[in-house]
Amino acid sequence: MAGGGRLGFACACGKLRGEVTDAAPAAYTHILCHCGDCRSACVHLGHPDPGKVDILQTTQDRIRIAEGGENLRVFRLTPKGTLRWYAACCDTPLFITPLSARLVHVGLNADRLDKPAAVGRVVAEGFIPTRDGKQRHKGMLRMISRLASRIVARNLDGRWRESPFFDADGDPVRAPRILDREERAAALLGLRA
Repeated sequence: MAGGGRLGFACACGKLRGEVTDAAPAAYTHILCHCGDCRSACVHLGHPDPGKVDILQTTQDRIRIAEGGENLRVFRLTPKGTLRWYAACCDTPLFITPLSARLVHVGLNADRLDKPAAVGRVVAEGFIPTRDGKQRHKGMLRMISRLASRIVARNLDGRWRESPFFDADGDPVRAPRILDREERAAALLGLRA
């Protein structure tokens, strides 16, 4: 998407809506993730295994929730896992954030965008399964360098504090629920080979 426009997003039922501001291509990275955690998070919320998750990576200060913020909930697959934010009204997976507000990163499930094609081509792919049972990655250096530069910039300009996911003390705005072993096992069992 050219310029610094806005990209709208919504949960499946439309009760939780918002936008990504300053949606110039330099402000985000479009990736695909094939990892078991991203996929099992979708399965846990009652969705079929997507095989891969389409993600728009940007900074938390660019996410604005306009309606339905009361429906925003969060869980963790494990006690040390990332924060996985979803709309409780319809169990739509929406965002992935690190545990620390200062890391500023957010991954928005790009299929929730009003115009997913507006973000352009995928520039990196992670955890791609190979025939020999291993995994490979494409474009990771570019993804990591862009992520690191955004983290440094937001920590220098103080905008790491502007987040719909963390309060002024750096704590998540909702207490994350940690899946128990049975829930995690059920989500992993729902993955296709």
